[in-house]
Amino acid sequence: MIKILFSFLFLLLTQCAIAPVIPVAIEDIVEKAENITKEKITSTKLIEKPYEVDGKWFYPQEYSHLEETGIAMIINDLKTGAKTRNGEVYHDEIMMGAHRNLPLPSIVRVTNLSNGYSVRVRINHRGAFSNTNIINLSSAVFEKLKLSKNGDLVKINLIQQNETFIINEAFTYEEEKKVVEAPISSVIVDTINESTDEPSIDEDTNEVKVSLDGFQILNDYHYSDVYIHVATFSFKENAQKIIDTINVKHHAKIVEHFGIDGVKKYMVVIGPFKNIDNLMRILNDDIIDKYEDLSIFII
Repeated sequence: MIKILFSFLFLLLTQCAIAPVIPVAIEDIVEKAENITKEKITSTKLIEKPYEVDGKWFYPQEYSHLEETGIAMIINDLKTGAKTRNGEVYHDEIMMGAHRNLPLPSIVRVTNLSNGYSVRVRINHRGAFSNTNIINLSSAVFEKLKLSKNGDLVKINLIQQNETFIINEAFTYEEEKKVVEAPISSVIVDTINESTDEPSIDEDTNEVKVSLDGFQILNDYHYSDVYIHVATFSFKENAQKIIDTINVKHHAKIVEHFGIDGVKKYMVVIGPFKNIDNLMRILNDDIIDKYEDLSIFII
C-alpha cells in the first residue's frame, strides 16, 4: 500500500513539475520563428575579379543591356543541394543557370528559338565558358522550354527587375523546404488563385497554350539562317587563308561589312545551318574549336 501511494505521489509531483515547462518551450520556439520571419532576406550581387579557365580569361561585370544567341547546355557540375558559385543552394528542379560574365545573381529571360518558349532564369553559378555555349541551365529549364538534351539554340536577354517572387503556398514538408531554401532575394509566400480563363489552343499545332508566371510563348522568335562566326579581319588576304583551311572539311565564306568606325571588315563565317544537329557537330570539330572568337548569329 505504501509503495502504491509513493508511486502515485511521485507521478503527481513529476507531472506538476514538468507541465509548466511545455508552454515555455513552445513560446520560445514561436518567438524565435517570428523573429526569423521578420528578418529580411537580402542578396548582394557578386562581381568577381577576372578569372581564367582552360587558358581563356573572363571578366565579370555589370551590364545595362545584354542579349546573346547561342547554345544552351545542361548544368553537369552541380547536384541538388550543392552550393553555387555565389553560395546559394542549387535545385535542379528550379529555374537556375550558369553564365561566364554576368553578376551573381542575375535574372535573364531564356527563349528556345525552335518553338518560342520563354522563361525567367536565375543566374547564380559560373559556366558556359565559350562564345558559342552561352549558358548552362538546370534540367527544369530544359523540360519547361522543351530543349534538346544534347544542346539547343537559345536567345538570352538580361532582365533589369526587382528580384521578388511569389511562391505558391506550401502544403507539404518538401514544398515548405523549397520555400525556406529558395535562392532568391525576397520571398513572398502567398496563395496564387487559379485563373478561371479557359486555356487557348494553337490551331496550327493543336497544342494548349499555357500561361504561367514567367513562362511565355513568344511570336517573334523565328529566324531564317544560323551562322558560325569564326573570325573578323581587316585584310581580305588573311580572311582567305582561314577560308582555305576550313574549306577542307566545311563550307566557309567571307562576308564583307563596315564596322562602327566606317572601316571595311572581312568576316569568316560557316553556314547557313538549317539543322541544329549539324551546327552542334561542327562546333565540336577540332578545326573549328581552336578559334577563340567563335560566336553564333542568326538572320
